[in-house]
Amino acid sequence: MSLTSAQPTSKLNLIAAHILQVIHQLSLETDSELDSHNQLDNQDKLDSPHQLDNSNEGKYTASILLVSEGRISDKLGQLLLQNNPTLVIDCVTLAEFQNAPFNRRYTLGCLIQPFDFTSVSISQESQAQPINASYSSIAIRLRDLFAEQSLLLTYTPSSELNFASLGYIPLTIKTPDELPDLISWQFNLYDYKQRPDWLNAKYWANPENFDKYRW
Repeated sequence: MSLTSAQPTSKLNLIAAHILQVIHQLSLETDSELDSHNQLDNQDKLDSPHQLDNSNEGKYTASILLVSEGRISDKLGQLLLQNNPTLVIDCVTLAEFQNAPFNRRYTLGCLIQPFDFTSVSISQESQAQPINASYSSIAIRLRDLFAEQSLLLTYTPSSELNFASLGYIPLTIKTPDELPDLISWQFNLYDYKQRPDWLNAKYWANPENFDKYRW
């Protein structure tokens, strides 16, 4: 994963590197879940004459949805595939996504705030684009329908564009001095809500504790 280890030389490289890091983290979580399941499966197969199939070991295929201005999505898709050819990537514009019918669920859905990637600085035209209403709508559709994990990459300060009320958690990505800092807003369907301490077998509806304790 060369982009994650090399110093980014452009905004697109920086964004691609961050997306690859998120995908890598998702692969680690998936491997951890598979290991726990495989331990149980392997125990059941110890007496079986058939050998285990390890042909897919180490491979991780993720489906990615990129939502942004067309040139940005296309270029990002190329960068991601160069570093991970197993990815399945679909690209749509912001307007296309807002009107798109729900037809599949992706491993990762990414909204990238449009910018002029041929320039070092963010253009005034990009800064002037209406952001709050349309971006919130896209963030909600990604979260609720299209993606198991959603990633919103913006350069607008969180005081002006804030997704915290939608359950997204911000992370500021430091950039070289000539680039504005990026804000990575992440929402994971499976860990967005922390489990309370009382919600476990020790305290909750344990049949073996009936008639032993008073609640």
